[in-house]
Amino acid sequence: MKTLTTIRIYFEYGKKRKDVPFWKTLHASDFATLVIKRAKASNLRQALHFNVSKGYFDSKKINWGLGDVQHYKHPQIIEITDSLDKIETFLEQEKLIFEDTFIHIVQNEILLK
Repeated sequence: MKTLTTIRIYFEYGKKRKDVPFWKTLHASDFATLVIKRAKASNLRQALHFNVSKGYFDSKKINWGLGDVQHYKHPQIIEITDSLDKIETFLEQEKLIFEDTFIHIVQNEILLK
């Protein structure tokens, strides 16, 4: 049996990347793509990006995901699953990109297979 930990990273759709100058953001990957690529490079077991249909952060107004173009404040979630040690190492290595995010451990599970 192996214990797995799942974390959720909450951020706004329009989250700016601080590691890229403004003029390069036109061709650089968005925040979710960056996190998933770095999670894959760190050999983490699973990384998923959830597109939220509606919600809000910090008691602000509700953002509805009804249109083709989402509001920059619209909530998004990335979920990463692996051992606690590997996730902690990943978060420590990438702490600069997670400055303006809310990270929450939502689940500990035991893998039976």
